[in-house]
Amino acid sequence: MKRILLLSVFVTSIGAYASGPAGCGLGAVLFEGKSGLFWNLLATTSNGISGNQTFGMSTGTLGCDADEKIASSAINFIEANKVALANDVARGEGETIASLGKIYNCGNVEALGSSLQNNYDSVFSSMEASNIHSSISNVIIENKTCI
Repeated sequence: MKRILLLSVFVTSIGAYASGPAGCGLGAVLFEGKSGLFWNLLATTSNGISGNQTFGMSTGTLGCDADEKIASSAINFIEANKVALANDVARGEGETIASLGKIYNCGNVEALGSSLQNNYDSVFSSMEASNIHSSISNVIIENKTCI
């Protein structure tokens, strides 16, 4: 029974690696453009063995683009919390705005909430998470909210 449980955990973890890219690092650079379970496992293993992901994240090299990671995190967060975020933006405050401020590295959450509230109609002109992210990014840049 223990072997079956261990095998199912192993297979599940392999499936997790196969479902997406290996992340950033040497393996991701060496095997860029390759797809499938074998290449994802090889890239992931190369990343783990070489131990260079921390260097890549710190320097923005080896496929570790900080802006891309922020965008991906923000879009995932917006998609998962769209209704709560819309309600908090309408009020200009709330937990989702505070969390979004952390994702965008925005130290002034009050200013972020106020700017988003003032631009509610443009931020939520579309309910697609990537469009909401783009609108929020534009509001932050135009209002210099997080500087």
